[in-house]
Amino acid sequence: MKETDIMEKPIAAGLSNSGNHHQKPKNKSKKLLILALSSTLLLVGAVVGIVAGVTKSENSGRSHAIVKSTCSSTLYPDLCISAISNSEGAMLKVSNQKDVIEVSINITVKAVEDNYFRVKKLCGLKNISHRGKIALHDCLETIDETLDELHKAIVDLHQYPNKKSLNQHADDLKTLLSSAITNQETCLDGFSHDETDKNLRDKLKEGQEEVEHMCSNALAMIKNMTDTDIANYEAKMGTTNNRKLKEDQNNGDGIQWPEWLSAGDRRLLQSSSVKPDVVVAADGSGNFRTVAAAVAAAPEKSSKRYVIRIKAGVYRENVEVPKKKTNIMFMGDGRRNTIITGSRNVVDGSTTFNSATVASFN
Repeated sequence: MKETDIMEKPIAAGLSNSGNHHQKPKNKSKKLLILALSSTLLLVGAVVGIVAGVTKSENSGRSHAIVKSTCSSTLYPDLCISAISNSEGAMLKVSNQKDVIEVSINITVKAVEDNYFRVKKLCGLKNISHRGKIALHDCLETIDETLDELHKAIVDLHQYPNKKSLNQHADDLKTLLSSAITNQETCLDGFSHDETDKNLRDKLKEGQEEVEHMCSNALAMIKNMTDTDIANYEAKMGTTNNRKLKEDQNNGDGIQWPEWLSAGDRRLLQSSSVKPDVVVAADGSGNFRTVAAAVAAAPEKSSKRYVIRIKAGVYRENVEVPKKKTNIMFMGDGRRNTIITGSRNVVDGSTTFNSATVASFN
């Protein structure tokens, strides 16, 4: 081996050792920096998490307080609160009184849909009486009407309080929820007291009564909200406007009209020369001989009143107005002159829902 080889090795080794000696402090500094950054990020994340948790807790607490306060005006406050609390994501949608009502109605819609499938399942059972089959069919029809009414109420709530006057909003919402309550009672009333029909009724009773109570809660909350808003508005506008409002309701003639009757319909009823869209006359002098035929010919989902004048006479028929035939108004020739009477009755096997008769009207 050459002397130069021997001499170079230590020098090379020395250089190598010297390089490693100077590199260690840099690596250590990098590790410390990474650890410091990681600790900082963890600390920031923890702080953000704590703040988010506190904010979420505060929002949740506010939502619960709003729900509890709004539900306190109902007949079934525990049901009102539990229905919203147990519905996934419902609390996140609550920031005011109107939100509570809308969430409550949406939950009620789901309950009505559950009842629909329950009735459909019962329709498939064997050994159901004729009366029972009719009653189940009536329930399906009333459930369908209830869903329509609740969906309309939700739309009206979205528009509240800007689309119509406060009084009109209040009347429409209360009418829709009142009708939905009645539908549940109508469904259960259709079953006879025979053992078979009674069993069917018992299978539906819990679901129907739950929806009835939920609709009752929504109605109470709507009344509380609209009454407060109307009172605040009237106080802001002063007593002159209050007096004018009452005069408008009476139309200045002392007649106390039902709250649900619109101003346009009041004027229509007061008019001495209402032009009907069609005329029913048993003697053939009108457009139709029967009321049912006139209803069948009426437009569906009409946006304006469709007036059917029924001339003097006795019309022995059962008149059914499908829900698609909206805004129909019957106008007779006097309480004792125009009479509609049908032959269906509960004793013969018809349900109350299908046995209603219009005896006489103006």
